[in-house]
Amino acid sequence: MLGSLSRLFGVVVDRRNRRFDEGRRAIVRVDRPVISVGNLTVGGTGKTPVVQMISRMLQDLRLRPAVVLRGYRRSSRGLLVVHDGHRVLASAREAGDEALLHARVLDVPVVVAESKVDAAVHAAGFLPCDVIIVDDGFQHRALHRDVDVVLVDRATLDDPRLLPAGRLREPLANLYRADVVLLTGGDVQEHEVRPYLAPDAVVGRIQVVAHVPELAGRSVVTMCGIANPERFERTVRGCGADVVASITFKDHHAYVRSDIERVLRTAQHHQVAVVTTEKDRVKLDQALELFTQANVELIVLSIEARLVDGAEAVETLIISRIPREDRHLESRRE
Repeated sequence: MLGSLSRLFGVVVDRRNRRFDEGRRAIVRVDRPVISVGNLTVGGTGKTPVVQMISRMLQDLRLRPAVVLRGYRRSSRGLLVVHDGHRVLASAREAGDEALLHARVLDVPVVVAESKVDAAVHAAGFLPCDVIIVDDGFQHRALHRDVDVVLVDRATLDDPRLLPAGRLREPLANLYRADVVLLTGGDVQEHEVRPYLAPDAVVGRIQVVAHVPELAGRSVVTMCGIANPERFERTVRGCGADVVASITFKDHHAYVRSDIERVLRTAQHHQVAVVTTEKDRVKLDQALELFTQANVELIVLSIEARLVDGAEAVETLIISRIPREDRHLESRRE
C-alpha cells in the first residue's frame, strides 16, 4: 500500500515540476537576489544553521540579508514580520521557533507567510535588505531563486523512497536543479551525488560545530523538540557529558507548564542540569522562572555550520549570482 502511494506521490511531484519547467505555472521574480536553502527530505538536515551561515557570509560582504520562511506551527496566520530590521516584533508562538531563532541570532529582517512568494515580495518591497534567503525553499518553485542550495545527508541517499513509504519529498534525480549541494557529515562523498547534478553545480561539505559551556564529565538531562533528537544527544555526549536521561518532544513542540515540570522533576531526581537546543530555548522565555525556582541550571547548546570543503567554490558561485549593483564587492572587500 505505501509503495503504491509513493508512486502516486511521485507522479504528482513530477507533473507539478514539469508545469514549472515548461512555463505553464508562473514563477515570480522579486526585486532582490534570492538564495534558497532546502533539501529533499522531511525532517532535519541542518537547514537552520546553514541559513545562518550564508547570512553571515553575506554580512561579511557588507550586504543586508533577510530571511523568509513559512513559520511552521505558529499560532498566527497570513504574513507576519518577525523582525523589521531594527527589532524583534513577535513571540515564538506567533512566529514559530525557527523564525524567532533567526530573528534573535542574526538580527536581520525575518518574514513568515504561508506563501514564501508573499514573504519575499514584502521583504523586498518594505524591509531593509539586499538579498533574500529562503529557509526550506527547494520545493517552493513559485518563487524564482538565483541560487538553490540543497543539503544532502547519509539518510537522504540510503533511503531513496518517496513519501509516504520513505522520507523524500522529491526523487534524488531532482538534484539537477541544485546550484550548490552541501554534504552534511563525513560519511557522504561527492561521487555519490555528482551523477544527479548539473555539470556546473558546486559541491561543498559542512561541519556543524557545537558551542556550549564546558560539559566534559558533567551529568545532564537533555530536552528537545526537534526533528533529529538522536543527533542532538550524540552532540551532547560528544562534548563529554553523561546523559542520564533524554526527554524528547515532537518537532516544533509548543511547551506547556506540565512539560517543563516533568523535565525539572527528572533533573532534580538526578541532581543535574538540563541541556537544550537554541531552537527550544526561544520557546522557554516564560519557563525560566520555573528553572530558577527549582534550582536547575538550563544550558543552551548552540550550533554553527562551517564550510570545511569547497568553501571558496561555494562562496564564489553565490557571489557571482548577486547583481553587481547589489554588491559592489571590489570596494566592500577592501
